[in-house]
Amino acid sequence: MSRADLFGKYTQLYQKTRAREIVPEGPFVRQLSDITRSGLDIGIFFKSKRKKPAQVFMGNPIPFEVAKEEGFLETEEESFLCRTILSDIRSLEYLKVAISAGFLLDAYQERVDFLKKCQRIIDVLLRKARNVVHMGDFTPFHFDNRVSTLQDFLKTTLKMDEVSIEAASIAFNVADPLYITLTGNDIIVMGDDCAIPHGVFYFVGGIGYTFDKKLGAVSEERLFRTSEDLSQFGIDKAYIETKISQVTEDFQNSLHSLIFSDVWKKSPAKPLSVNFDGDILIRAEPTSEIWMGVFEVYLKSPKS
Repeated sequence: MSRADLFGKYTQLYQKTRAREIVPEGPFVRQLSDITRSGLDIGIFFKSKRKKPAQVFMGNPIPFEVAKEEGFLETEEESFLCRTILSDIRSLEYLKVAISAGFLLDAYQERVDFLKKCQRIIDVLLRKARNVVHMGDFTPFHFDNRVSTLQDFLKTTLKMDEVSIEAASIAFNVADPLYITLTGNDIIVMGDDCAIPHGVFYFVGGIGYTFDKKLGAVSEERLFRTSEDLSQFGIDKAYIETKISQVTEDFQNSLHSLIFSDVWKKSPAKPLSVNFDGDILIRAEPTSEIWMGVFEVYLKSPKS
């Protein structure tokens, strides 16, 4: 298919709306979109007996140390509530929720209001957990088995030595994504903690590109646009252009070289999408390859 035919195809295709994307994927994690945050930071911690814990968070991430505790907790700067939803079931060590007020609660009434909000969130999570338990399938609670850090992925999964790891990490360090989703629903995070922001993303268009041996990957900017009005979610034209510019300003290094890194030649899993700053998700269109293709752009609502 020629460049003109490919771009023409997507110009027509992307006139129609696309279903929203919920990241991370999974039958239990998807249900978290029903939870009303009420301005609080919420962390759901998954811990099997053979893996380190992984967190799916809404708002800001919760320190992993908090998940080791139980009940109402306070630091010098914040007040927390941590509750165990499930524990010691088969290979599951625990499923916990930790909620932060975002600041230190000094007044008695502030603490009462905070605990009431927390209880409503916990009640919702308990109902969702019971639904999964009744089905008899505990794999939705094994989210920690799907998440690994980049260093662990390169060392443990791909069996690289220290020199190879340093070389392979260059493209990731330059692009600086938050996480990468892979085939098989695995996720690689760039930091030291296995923490993934929960998000509902809306399709806003696509970036077309061709690869030139002299120029590298040439971005066509926001070439394809959806006709859906997303202003009710705070996703307007200015917001879209601002977010897409994060990728197109250094398209070769921020995205193209990451998706087509030599690392994936050694891996049975391939990259599906890349998340930057928690708000922008770039998904490679299935027929795209190194020489020519399209990157679909999904945005999270700034109101969430």
